[in-house]
Amino acid sequence: MNDVLNTIDWMKVLCTLWTIVMLPIIKYAGNEFKDYAKAKKIDKYTDILYRRVVEAVKDVYETVVKDMKGSNEWTEEKQNEVKKLAKDKAIAALTISMYECLKTANTDFEKYLDSLVGTALYDLKH
Repeated sequence: MNDVLNTIDWMKVLCTLWTIVMLPIIKYAGNEFKDYAKAKKIDKYTDILYRRVVEAVKDVYETVVKDMKGSNEWTEEKQNEVKKLAKDKAIAALTISMYECLKTANTDFEKYLDSLVGTALYDLKH
């Protein structure tokens, strides 16, 4: 048994173990951390987007909608125009990198933004 242990090149064994076992584990851990960091970044940007949408909806409501509501000017076409204005204001309040990151993360960003505007409007009314 001692002869076998003495003939083993331990440096080659350690290098082989490092290559076969440790490098894949380190790579996996690195990828997991990268994915976690990306998810946290998207969560942060989503929170910022919602705050910007709420601010835009309040601003548009106070400056445009409040005076028009209940009059003949308040048509469905005007409602869509005001909704687009709120969405544009919210997007303009984001940085380009935030906007690109959110748009990449959400394949149907426009519908998502529509739902946020609807939620903010509901919260404003209630």
